[in-house]
Amino acid sequence: MWILIAALVASPATVRKAPLQAPADAPAEAPVPQLSPEELRARIDAFLGVIDVPIPVSQWRALGPQAAPLLEQIIGDAQAFPSRRAMAVDGLVAAAPERAAALTPQLAQSETQPVVVRVAALHGAVRVLPPLKLVAALKPVLETAKELGLRKSAAELLARHGKIAGCRAVRAQAGREESGAFDRALERCE
Repeated sequence: MWILIAALVASPATVRKAPLQAPADAPAEAPVPQLSPEELRARIDAFLGVIDVPIPVSQWRALGPQAAPLLEQIIGDAQAFPSRRAMAVDGLVAAAPERAAALTPQLAQSETQPVVVRVAALHGAVRVLPPLKLVAALKPVLETAKELGLRKSAAELLARHGKIAGCRAVRAQAGREESGAFDRALERCE
């Protein structure tokens, strides 16, 4: 047992958090060799099997677009744990942003999806959609989501990333809401 602990402590591998988006002047990442389907599935399963440790965006990104079909399969599996599906959304956003741009609005707007998947889709949409498309994707959630928490999350993301049109939508919805749940989003819009 002590030998195993010593080996783990001496191991050079460390987990570190990467920024959500690389700076514009950051050097391009080196291309990763094409993984076999078995290797790709094993790596995705390992990433989705972690507990309480976020997978750095750079590791998801390194899987590339080849990971998209497997991640989309997990996201669409109603029998999979919602937390696993939400992590797969995060992975898709990093590995295949073009495909995530098409999927995240649908997931965020769907009342049949678990809340955790919808929240991951909201946050993923912020990372893959330009401001006007973001407003179009999040506005239906802001206006029609049954859960106040989802409407509030959409409002805060629109206030932060939706520019003028996002704040216009937040103000309009805040006027229809009875609670002060949108106060923070409204402050951001001021």
